[in-house]
Amino acid sequence: MDGIQAPTKNEEPATTPLFRAETSRTARSSATAHTMEHTRVAAFDGTFAPEARPPFQPGTRAWYRKRDYFLSGWSNPAIWRSTLVEFVGTAAIVLVGGQIGATIASYGTPQVGAYIALSNIVLLTIFIYATAPASGGHLNPMITFSTMLTGLCPWPRGVLYMCAQTAGAAVGGGVLTGIWGRQLSIELKGGGCFFDLAYATYGQLFLNEIASSFVLLLLAFGVGLDPRQALLFGPRFGPLLVGATVGVMSFAGSGMIRGYAGASLNPARCFALGIVRRDLSGGSFYLWLSFQPVSESADRQIGQWIWWAGDAIAGILLAAMYNLIPPHHGSGKPDPDSPGSCTSDREEIAA
Repeated sequence: MDGIQAPTKNEEPATTPLFRAETSRTARSSATAHTMEHTRVAAFDGTFAPEARPPFQPGTRAWYRKRDYFLSGWSNPAIWRSTLVEFVGTAAIVLVGGQIGATIASYGTPQVGAYIALSNIVLLTIFIYATAPASGGHLNPMITFSTMLTGLCPWPRGVLYMCAQTAGAAVGGGVLTGIWGRQLSIELKGGGCFFDLAYATYGQLFLNEIASSFVLLLLAFGVGLDPRQALLFGPRFGPLLVGATVGVMSFAGSGMIRGYAGASLNPARCFALGIVRRDLSGGSFYLWLSFQPVSESADRQIGQWIWWAGDAIAGILLAAMYNLIPPHHGSGKPDPDSPGSCTSDREEIAA
């Protein structure tokens, strides 16, 4: 054809890595779209299954200016089915995680933190892969809350998910209580989410909860929820990398303070383990905000609010950063002459 010269045998068309990634993703999306026509998947921006996310539409209003983001979907049967998956999935992961913790503790090994971290990598990866197509694979109110504040999870879905996750965790904790019995449940301190106020204060633990949870969210968004991750590195590795993130963070704080099991990273899980040890007390509000040491007799004040408030603050901090620098943060059409711009490359390819 006139004006078009076919490349020779040793020549390759001029492409950029981003162009090749987008071309590959377009091909995958076509096959995925055909499959999704005959199956039901949880299609929203906050899912850990990237291929199920709706395509980005440039020029749309910010999520916090959309009325439907807050009001539409409460009666959607598909969202309620996904909510049921979150309920069952959270109950199951609490049950299996508690059993793993009790088994490791029974061996009497001093490397409990390392074994818990390794098991968390495998456990969470499997559960995300199993539940992401049907619900998005959150299984954690902290994840859901942060996606609600970043425009990735509409509020009707998010509120229902958090209620289901908390209720499911309670069911899982109740089953663990029945399996272990009262004496073993108390000996194991519920299997996690505990601390000894003789060695740490509420203020220290609260600060660690915020910091650890923020890092977890930063990494989880980066490797699992950021659309650029799936575009550049492939959509299949997100759940595995999120599981690795949880494993690293659970190990990081597991042995730094005597009598402290580390940051919760999932408030629903700590709620469940509080049920197991029959102690859901919130702790003294004054001591909760204090950095002063207290007597050993106060160690029964487990401090559920540390797990919930700390994770909520971490989610707000992450959302603030994410909304300031969202994945699609380009302001208008990029400058073809600017460093790193691939607009000119695409124009050359199309020419």
